Amino acid sequence: MFKRSVLSLLLIFGSFVVTASSSANNEEKLKFFRIGAGPTSETLYALGTAISASISRPPGTLPCDQLGGVCGVPGLIAVAQSKSGSIENLEDLRFGEVDSALVRSDVANQAFKGIGPFIHVGENENLRAIANMSTVSAHIVVRADSDIFTVKDLHSKTVSIGAKGSGTLLFVRSLLQAHDMDMYNIRYREMFPGAAADALLNETIDVAVIIGAAPIPAIESLAQNIDLRFIPIEGQGRENLKRIYAHLHDAKIEQTAYDQDAAIPTVAIWVQWIVNVTADMELIEDITQALWQSETEEFFVRNNPEHEFPKQEDSLPNGLIPTHPGAENYYKSAGLM
Repeated sequence: MFKRSVLSLLLIFGSFVVTASSSANNEEKLKFFRIGAGPTSETLYALGTAISASISRPPGTLPCDQLGGVCGVPGLIAVAQSKSGSIENLEDLRFGEVDSALVRSDVANQAFKGIGPFIHVGENENLRAIANMSTVSAHIVVRADSDIFTVKDLHSKTVSIGAKGSGTLLFVRSLLQAHDMDMYNIRYREMFPGAAADALLNETIDVAVIIGAAPIPAIESLAQNIDLRFIPIEGQGRENLKRIYAHLHDAKIEQTAYDQDAAIPTVAIWVQWIVNVTADMELIEDITQALWQSETEEFFVRNNPEHEFPKQEDSLPNGLIPTHPGAENYYKSAGLM
């Protein structure tokens, strides 16, 4: 966590130093680009900081092909901003509070169509995808001595369903429906992952539902203090869930992620990097190229050695939301689309 925060702060500080020292150089126009990410305790924030560092190239820095050069977009300073989750990110993108956002594909599709939590604001057909960045999986975690063993055992329990604006509520509602229950059958609380972990430790909740890339830091930290157990999503309940929530696919939480006895069956969702259709086409083409041809993977893996960075060939937008023309230009030039 400390390393991730330092990376972001150093980027911002270094950017302003370079900008000040090169104010006489007007060859490059300074551009800022804000990336809405996730909470600082989640992998999406680390992904956002890695992207921001790799696509940035403040005015006055040397180009990529020179010693000590930077491979980002000339004149660009990108900054990752911590957000509660996908819903807040998409709302901020709609109102211009961020220039792009890392969001779950299911929530992005709901915003595009104006359904679910976006039904009152209507469809947002301005959304465009740059890339599929990674997958996040559903974690249903309890104390090892809990009497909860299946999803149906959540009945009458106190459940953390993610922070307000995270989109996890939508998943929990569908999860319960797939198992012949609804939100009235549980006592739910909206909590960030770190707060949910503390609540499990203190036994003020029975279950934490957290969606993220394993291993999730908050769960890793909790596992150092108490024995944990994960509730599987499997069988007919999982098949029902995938019919209700079409963006999901089968996945598993690997045994090594939290030192469990076996891998845990679950479901996963793609995370997409989203912008507005009005984003400058040339800028987005340059950003997409920098995303895949600069040091994004190195920045990410250096601070998150337990995670894998997505491969370019696996990250083409899946078509649920149209690809931004600038990103499309890059993928065509790279022979990928």
